[in-house]
Amino acid sequence: MKDLNLTTPVHFQWNLPKFTPETILVSQGSCFSERITDELFAAGFKGSANPNGILYNPFSIYESIRRIVSMESYAEDEFFQFNGKWHSWAHHGSFSDPDRSELCRKCNESMEIFRKNAEQADLFLVTLSSAVVYERKETKQITANCHKVPNHQFNCRLLSLPETLDAVNGIAQQACLLSPRATILFTLSPVRHYPGDLLLNARSKAMLLTALHECCDQQERVCYFPAYEIIMDELRDYRFYKEDMLHPSPLATEIVVSRFMEQCFDNDSHVLLRESRKRLKAAGHIAKGG
Repeated sequence: MKDLNLTTPVHFQWNLPKFTPETILVSQGSCFSERITDELFAAGFKGSANPNGILYNPFSIYESIRRIVSMESYAEDEFFQFNGKWHSWAHHGSFSDPDRSELCRKCNESMEIFRKNAEQADLFLVTLSSAVVYERKETKQITANCHKVPNHQFNCRLLSLPETLDAVNGIAQQACLLSPRATILFTLSPVRHYPGDLLLNARSKAMLLTALHECCDQQERVCYFPAYEIIMDELRDYRFYKEDMLHPSPLATEIVVSRFMEQCFDNDSHVLLRESRKRLKAAGHIAKGG
């Protein structure tokens, strides 16, 4: 009987020098990006991630990197109060705080830590997730997070292709300025952001993919890793998703990280990752047994 091929493999070839255990890694973007970098940091790689917390759209990521490059600190008058806490339109809710001065301190400290790591980075990973943005009606400001402020205060819209291209190219250009020796590596999150409107979700992902590949084709030091395609086309089965059917399961993320390491990192790095996974699984087993 002829062997059955039960997958459609995504073929990807890394043509640049491979990264080593000494690689300094910085990362910005979605929760999917955070899960990847968390595993690499647990394995012993050095670096920093998400100075503004988790960000989804390319415009907010661009603004974050631009401010770091220009060393433009956050000021207290940029924050707003809602539901007993102070918030930043440029940051994830994990930064929100009852004390405005403390919020300002956290935002600027996080930016400074990231800047120091980014200046020495060998790899700058950016994971985009959505081309849908929430724009404040009062000011036309695109927000990184709505912080549960009522929907009627925002316009929700899909970025145009020129807007998306400008934001993605801006991310690459600013990242190159911030990390002069780094390879800029883009990925696209496979998380479905609009399960109630899958047409909008598909348009959003298509917009980002188009912009990402145009950017990679035009700029040196900028490339793309097909994490999105591996999960959507190669692992296209809901057993690779969590119970919400939206977020990739730990196994799916582990497969993506393994493929990433196999292609882009050297053998010593593979050993670090394997040993780290053994330690984490052993610790999990002990915790369950204890």
